[in-house]
Amino acid sequence: MLLKIIRKFSSAHRLPQYDGPCYQLHGHTWKVVFLIEGPVQPNGMVYDFKILKKLLDEQLPDHQYLNDLVENPTAENLAPYLFAKVNTALQPLGLKLKSLELWENENAAAVFEG
Repeated sequence: MLLKIIRKFSSAHRLPQYDGPCYQLHGHTWKVVFLIEGPVQPNGMVYDFKILKKLLDEQLPDHQYLNDLVENPTAENLAPYLFAKVNTALQPLGLKLKSLELWENENAAAVFEG
């Protein structure tokens, strides 16, 4: 069974390898769409959404400077970084992250599938 959970976080970054305005420090409110796979348990749920949302939020770099985490924090570079971090947190629960969509704004996203 697949679960889809959407979360948001705000952070700042600059793109040091970009020749344009995004070279300067700026911020985004990012939207992240998680597609999580796991078996349906006897209680009828894969996992409690409330617990999953808290776990996902704890993995997101809310109000952080992304350049401290990823050298060139484009959406394309952040997506696999976040995917690995979240997938590691889900594994002890018997869950697997299938894909992660990282939306920089309402019109542009990077998608990483594992």
